This record gives sequence, C-alpha cells and structure tokens, in this order.
Amino acid sequence: MLGSDLLLVVDPVFDAGDVENRVSRVLSCWRGPDRPKLRQISSHDFQEDAQEALKGAACVWMILEDEASSVAYEAIGMAQEKRLPALLSLPGGEQAVSGYEDGITSCPLDASPDLIYTVLRTLWSQAPVMADLKQEVKLLRIQESGLCNQIAQLDEELRMAAQLQKEFMPSQMPASDAVGFDVLWRPAGYVSGDIYDVIRLDETHYGMFIADAVGHGVPAALMTVNIKRSMPTKVIDESIEGGYQLYEPSEAIGILNREMVKHQTGKVRFATACYCIFNTETNELTVARAGHPYPLILRADGNTETIEPEGGLLGVFPDEQFDQITVKLEPGDRVLLYSDGFEVAFDSSDDKSGEGRKKIANDQYAEEFEDLRVGHAKVALERLAHRLNLQTGSLNQRDDLTVVCMTVHDPANAGTCDTESHSVNAA
Repeated sequence: MLGSDLLLVVDPVFDAGDVENRVSRVLSCWRGPDRPKLRQISSHDFQEDAQEALKGAACVWMILEDEASSVAYEAIGMAQEKRLPALLSLPGGEQAVSGYEDGITSCPLDASPDLIYTVLRTLWSQAPVMADLKQEVKLLRIQESGLCNQIAQLDEELRMAAQLQKEFMPSQMPASDAVGFDVLWRPAGYVSGDIYDVIRLDETHYGMFIADAVGHGVPAALMTVNIKRSMPTKVIDESIEGGYQLYEPSEAIGILNREMVKHQTGKVRFATACYCIFNTETNELTVARAGHPYPLILRADGNTETIEPEGGLLGVFPDEQFDQITVKLEPGDRVLLYSDGFEVAFDSSDDKSGEGRKKIANDQYAEEFEDLRVGHAKVALERLAHRLNLQTGSLNQRDDLTVVCMTVHDPANAGTCDTESHSVNAA
C-alpha cells in the first residue's frame, strides 16, 4: 500500500515546545489538499521498533542531535533499506541543502521554514514514484525467482542429456595387435553435434565413423542420435557365404543419406560424415565421405597425406553419389578423422600481432596435428587437448571438436603394444 504519512523522528534532547513551534512553521507553508498527515515519534521509540514506525510513511524527517549516534545510524539505515526519501536536520550548520548519503538529504535545523518545507515537499512528492518502483522490483524478483527455477531445471536436464550422450558413445573401442584407436571429444556446450564410432565388423575388418550435424547444442545432438541409429554396416543374410556381407563405405554413406532425406519434415537438416573400413590382413583403408574434412594420414616416414573421395552433404539430395578411395597403410601410420571445429580452434600462427584471432577460420590445426605422429596416440591427444586449453577463448569453445586417431601397429611388436583404446577430454 502507498504510504502517505510524514514521519517525524525527534531526539528527546530537544525542547518539545521548540520542536513543535519549528514543525508548525514548516507545515504552515504546506497548503492544499495534498498536505500529508504528520506522525511524530521519539528517536528512542523508533529505535525499538523501526519497522512498525515506518509503516505507512511516505517520507521521513529526522531531527537529531548527533549524526554519529546509534539512533541516527538506525534511522538512516532503515530509511535507506525501505527506500524512503528522508531529510536529516541537525543543529547549527550552514543554511544550505546538501546530499548526505544515498537517499538522504541534509538541511540544518536552523534553516528557514520555507527552505525546509521546499525540501520536504520535494522528497514527499517522490513517494508515488518510489512506491511504483518498489512494486516493479517486487514483480521483477518474482519473475527472477521463476526464471532461476527454470534455468536450474534446464541445467539439470542438459547435464542429464550430456551424460546420456556420453553413454551413447562407445564405452570401449575395439583394438588388437594390428590396430588401435584413440579419441579426443570436446563438446562446445553441454552436448555435442559431433558423433563418432569404432566398430569391429568381423575378424579382419574395423569400421571407423565420424559425423558432424550442422550447428551444435541440443538440436544437433538429437540429430546425431538419428545418424548413429541409421548408419548401416553389414547385411545379415544366411544365403550369403558367412551369413553376412559388409557394406562398402560408399554404400553405407549412400544409405545413410537416403534415410536422412526420407525423414526430413520440411526444413532441411544436413550433416557431414566420413566412414572408413580397415582390413587388418591387407592394411588397406577404404574411405568414403560426405562433405566432411578430408581424413589425414600421418605416415611413419614423416609425410602427411590427405584422402580425398568426393561426396556432398548428407540429407540434401537423395540421389547423391559418394566416391570411395582405398589406400595402403604401413606399420606406424596414423589416420585422423576430425570435425571442422578445428578450423576455428587455434589462433593463426602467421599473425603474431593478434589480428589472426579475428579470422573466422584458419589451417593452424594442420600444424597442431603434425604433433600427433609423435609418441603414444593417447599421450599425443593429451598434448593436443593441452594446446586447446591455451587458446584464446578456450573456456567458450566456438564449435564441437572431435578427433578419432587410428594407429597401425607393427606385427613384429605384436603382444607388446598397448591395445587399449582411450578417450581424452570426453565431456
């Protein structure tokens, strides 16, 4: 409720008759229907129950002897807490009005009645504005509370979604004396638009898959679920020798593309992908891609090659054709499948002034990937993760980051190599 009283708080040390006379002269200047009701209380009574005394007050006039007293401290503090305009009048002083503290105006007790009246009326006229502001603040706090609850609920749901997505990824990737796999997976937010998988297809074949739904966050993460569910690897048919037949990478990508187009509901949602099959008997890697960054081969001899089969984006054209390329790998070679988030993950190395940080994309990642040929793949990916942590804005990562690293083992060292697969920084 809007207060309308003028609350007068007076130190008992002042002569009651003198105070009454001063107050009467001030209020005599206040003419018209808007003259407030005067309610007077001693400073001692105010100190005992300030909350009750301030009920219904629109403005406070404090006539106190000492500004440093506990009474003055209490009165000033309560007026500020309640956001009430207040006038502090102390004995003596210059005949001038001044700001005392936040929300408190000072005017000497010995000032002319006209001056005190002018200050009081100005302060008292602020009461409706203050009341409106208080009501708005109250409503904003209610809205803030509701918003905070919604944010907390959303945060909990996103954390659960992140945990479920992590569980949706391979818990343990296959590995053998012939080949090993290691992964670095870093979502830009709670969940990722990148997805990967490594599958042992049969005794001699391993499938390695990576996909990147355009965008990131929840919509992209939900899209990756459908991509992984729809990705074919083999045909089970008892009439075929062995009871099954592996899809060639180009066939698998083509089926996945048609499945995505089939389920479009008006708005085109597309993705990039790359699928490889590695034959451990022949050390041949067959690769097909759909608009995804070209896989890299880090040769054991120090050379770096790209594998460049042609293929458009997934989910756009149902009749899109996807090429595939087969390459021969040697012991010690490493193959990298990675998402395009790395194009904006590093500052440009050719601009030491810092201007390179403004570039939308650069190829600095290619130099960083060169370091992945050195040492165990798990340790090399940990070094890469450390380098990412050192980049400008690494706490606000621009895009999802994923690298799947396949290492071809040397048969001569069979039984001595680390055949466990690893994930680095999997959120």
